[in-house]
Amino acid sequence: MDDRVDDELMEEWAAFCAGRSEQEDWYFSGLLQGVTGPEMLAAVFATFPHADELRARALDVLGAGHWGDHLYLQPARVGDTQALARAARAWLDELARVAGAAGEPALQATLRDVPVVEAPADRLQSAWSGSGPAAYLHDVICDEVRQARTLDGPQMNALDEALYHLASDLYLGWYIAQPLAPASVDFGPYLAFWRLGGRGALVEGAFLVEAPAADV
Repeated sequence: MDDRVDDELMEEWAAFCAGRSEQEDWYFSGLLQGVTGPEMLAAVFATFPHADELRARALDVLGAGHWGDHLYLQPARVGDTQALARAARAWLDELARVAGAAGEPALQATLRDVPVVEAPADRLQSAWSGSGPAAYLHDVICDEVRQARTLDGPQMNALDEALYHLASDLYLGWYIAQPLAPASVDFGPYLAFWRLGGRGALVEGAFLVEAPAADV
């Protein structure tokens, strides 16, 4: 809901993007929280290259989720187990392509062959917090995005921060910002996975997927 957006923060964002002020990256972390309308998104992206495409992608993400009473955007969570598994496999296929382009043939082979396995949330959390395959894959993705970026500087860093805090999800933020790193990762399959409630983590021998229950 756009009435949750801080008008003063938007004014400070405009001044910051115009180079009339300086702020830490985190200062604008709440810029997109609660946004639903294209007009507000247009104002946020106005000074960036590919502004119309950035806005369209942000609307894609908003259309894939809901705010409810949450601080962060929540996935629509409308998929069944089979749909979630198909979406996870499509995301793994894209990650395998990325791994190959990054010169990671062993990781590429793993991503192509690994089975999708349902698991409880605590197993995924353990995989994310460790230093195993999930962390290694994440580092490869991050490197590919950063190397492909066509824009750098404090405004881009602040935009990344705001995009992350839309849904507390780095990859959704990078889906929106993909026009600014067009030669890296296609996060479209990730958005399709996320909108079904999908969360995944690569571990030895499996890609773990949790399908949370829908909000009621």
